[in-house]
Amino acid sequence: MYYNPKDSGMRIANLRRKKGLTQEQLAEKLNISTSNLGKLERGLQGMSIDLLIEIGIFFGVSTDYILLGCEIQPNAAKAELDSVIAQLTALKQKL
Repeated sequence: MYYNPKDSGMRIANLRRKKGLTQEQLAEKLNISTSNLGKLERGLQGMSIDLLIEIGIFFGVSTDYILLGCEIQPNAAKAELDSVIAQLTALKQKL
């Protein structure tokens, strides 16, 4: 899994279309130029962390989804952490 600007841009364009927004409308909401948004959607230009976060908040998706195309699985992460804690507790009791 790695960052691909073209894939990331396609995800942003798809999110924009699903909301029924034009590039002009989204660019205005994000306070960037239409030209910059177009380059971003085509993968020709990167974005600042601030803009990445703003896009994620606007569309209600994680920055992981925008950058990598995957969502964080909070329940899976919690279950894995609980398992590690249980293993460490068992090891501590053996000491």
